[in-house]
Amino acid sequence: MNKKLIAGASSLALLAGLLTAGFNSASAATIRLPKTAMNACAVQNGIYCVESVTLTTGSGQKIPLVYVPSGAEVPAKKTPSDFFAPVAQVKGGKVTDNNWWLSQYQRDVLATNKFVMKDLSTLIGTANHPEQGAMLDPKTNKYDINKPLDSYAYTIDCWDQTTKSSTKKTFGECFKGSVAFLLDNEVKFFFFYPTAAEAAKQITNFTGVTFIDLAELSATQQRPVWGTTYDAATKLFKETEGIIIPIWVSQNALVNGWAVAGTPAAVPADPAAPSTTVAPTTESATAEAAELAATAPLAPAPGVAVGTPAEAGRVLPGRWTLADWQGLNLGSLGYDGLYVEARSLSEFTSSQLFIDVVPTLTGADKKVNLAGQVGNKAYAVSLDLDLVISAKIRIGEMQTGVTVAVGTDIVTQQDRPTGEYNRLTITGGAVTVPLATKVADCTGEAGVSKANVRQFQMIALASNDDTSAFGVDGTSGGMYVGSNGVCSLTTPTWDEATKAFSWTAAAPHFAPDGVTVNKGFYKAVIPTADAALLWGMGNPNDAVSALEVSLTTEAGGTAAFLKSISVKNGKIIIDVSGFEYSRPKLKIGIKKGYKPSAKILNKTTITCVKGKTVKKITAVKPACPAGYKKK
Repeated sequence: MNKKLIAGASSLALLAGLLTAGFNSASAATIRLPKTAMNACAVQNGIYCVESVTLTTGSGQKIPLVYVPSGAEVPAKKTPSDFFAPVAQVKGGKVTDNNWWLSQYQRDVLATNKFVMKDLSTLIGTANHPEQGAMLDPKTNKYDINKPLDSYAYTIDCWDQTTKSSTKKTFGECFKGSVAFLLDNEVKFFFFYPTAAEAAKQITNFTGVTFIDLAELSATQQRPVWGTTYDAATKLFKETEGIIIPIWVSQNALVNGWAVAGTPAAVPADPAAPSTTVAPTTESATAEAAELAATAPLAPAPGVAVGTPAEAGRVLPGRWTLADWQGLNLGSLGYDGLYVEARSLSEFTSSQLFIDVVPTLTGADKKVNLAGQVGNKAYAVSLDLDLVISAKIRIGEMQTGVTVAVGTDIVTQQDRPTGEYNRLTITGGAVTVPLATKVADCTGEAGVSKANVRQFQMIALASNDDTSAFGVDGTSGGMYVGSNGVCSLTTPTWDEATKAFSWTAAAPHFAPDGVTVNKGFYKAVIPTADAALLWGMGNPNDAVSALEVSLTTEAGGTAAFLKSISVKNGKIIIDVSGFEYSRPKLKIGIKKGYKPSAKILNKTTITCVKGKTVKKITAVKPACPAGYKKK
């Protein structure tokens, strides 16, 4: 079960060496990961390519990046496709809502105050519910374009207002209520609701309401005070206050191409000025919105400058970036984009995926290089600690099993096959890695790291081949390992006699200053089904009390560390952190006195056949792999 991962002096490689035990097999012939780095799909579309890269800032703002080949211009900032601003609801001359943010199109309809609302809840799930843009025939009360019946079966992210969370449901399961807004008998847009009762309630709430587009007022970073009076003749609010932009609007603006009213490019209101008017006509509001859409969103903040200097390192084929990189303060650490290297781990294997995210530096000639440390350009500058990186990568027919990562809070998700390829999404943050000049620096207590660099890397092993990606018969192969001790990083080694895992993670003892001691972490995630097989743990929740973690270090090191064991979503999660390098040995085993279930330990073997290929599967509940039949 032990798979040792060896890293040498390379500044960028998580694993400059090889997985010492082979994972390849006869059936792996269908998995042929490229030996050289995959192109971006925008450059070379296919079953192996990097599809997209998205950043999430510490404040939660999502930033989709575009791929720019070396030597090419970064595409200019696009004119936003929509302009988001709030509307005010006025009833009885007073403001009853001052912060309902909507698209330009929706505001244009509501601000006419000539629309008609129709409750279409009884048509949900039928072939008679109209589509947006459908025309209503008042005589027959029927629409000329209706929603396809199969659209109710589409899976969507369904928001539950009670739990404040999303779950995957079909459209028909998620929505039972529908309200259409019509203007001149044309369906302009809908609001869908979880229940028909909620839809009926909203129609009651909107009846008698006058909607005021607040685009112009928002441009001054003001909004009307809740409950203040509105003079329809002068189109003035009696009192205003500072605007509040909902977090969901800011977080999704870049992803959806929205301009957002009240962003820094808008002129702040003069506190001495009288109450501000609202747009006098729909036409002027639209003109103002168009002007704001071109100037308001995501303007570079004044005085933003690149911080830590960088020096051009090795040549790279391109970078993921965007026109407003500096304006969004993404260049404060000295780099101007990211390069995602995705390929087979080595030329000797075709089913082990290696992913490395590195910072880039682009010169006046637009040529892209590694953003290296000044005076030490072979080593990359550190990635931003607060950025969450998410990369989508097409991986052909590969199905991932064991994953080994250098990073924090790494999550991998393999989407359902599209019919042409599988897609893997890796999301997480960078972590500080002490890099060694030579392997000898990773033993004893005298080693000094050449550089400490925040990196984000991962290796994924294929699970759809003849041998399990994990070394004990019957285990799932779905294990995750994460650490920053890459000199000698191993997946857990299983000892059948003691019923215990042990593993190592190594790094130089000292940071580059020769004084600061490098600290480490190790995280292992083991499927509960594997725990049942290995320890006879019938109840996965027993892991919290039945398992124990111990740590030993080389002479001179400290065994002080934090540890936790938890069970969540069918996984046993083991976190160990705060120990000193160079070479700690960690062990997890069953506590004395725990009595495993003998029934769960019973394993059987079945024979599976696919053409001329024969497999024997040994497990507690063995099942043939996809495409195989039980003999």
